[in-house]
Amino acid sequence: MRARGFTLLELIVVIAIFGLMSVMAYGGLSSVLKTRVHVEKSLERTGEYQKAFMRMRNDFQQVHYRPVRDGFGTTQPAFIGDTYSHVTFTRGGWRNPLSQPRASLERVVYYLDTDKKALMRSTFRALDQSQDSKPVEVELLENVTELSWRYLDKSREWQASWPPASANSSTSSSTGVTPAPPLAVEITLRTDDMGELRFLFNLGLDQRPASFQAGLNPGGGGGTGTGDGGGKKDDEDTNPPVTD
Repeated sequence: MRARGFTLLELIVVIAIFGLMSVMAYGGLSSVLKTRVHVEKSLERTGEYQKAFMRMRNDFQQVHYRPVRDGFGTTQPAFIGDTYSHVTFTRGGWRNPLSQPRASLERVVYYLDTDKKALMRSTFRALDQSQDSKPVEVELLENVTELSWRYLDKSREWQASWPPASANSSTSSSTGVTPAPPLAVEITLRTDDMGELRFLFNLGLDQRPASFQAGLNPGGGGGTGTGDGGGKKDDEDTNPPVTD
């Protein structure tokens, strides 16, 4: 008896089924790969937000009362900020593993670069600056379209700028006493990918009175002096209590 083979129709049906299954398998694999790429990008972006948050948290936990002189010799408060532009403050705990001739304090500025659409962090090595002082700038977070700040005073009320107008009017130019930093800072970011984000930072101030006046001398942390600026080191996890 002669063996019966596959007919042409049967071969066509088998090939069609195999092709359909291949297309379905490729589509599923492509979908999985696209999902994987999307997840990896999301995780990478989330990591960028976490790094920016940690960097800002460390800075605000190190806020110091030390006022500074600008390039024109004018005394500026330890903490300055407005609603939409920038925040500038003195930061302690700047580690010096190489024992370089500098203080443990630095001047930090956070602002929005509208051209780059990025949250920027600038630092000045010398607290008391000259007119040719140049900062070291780092892009902290990209794709930021809007930025706003507000500041919590000792009465637990939010202020649009710091020092507030009442503090500015009561500051004595003869004694050189400058307003103390706020108790907390809130930053609101609007980004292209995550929408609106809001971060609240408690300022880790050391235990000093609100009228504290640091002497503007090399031993007090300015210029290239080696005086200790106080504050915690970056690797400390504790956040000291804030007093009114």
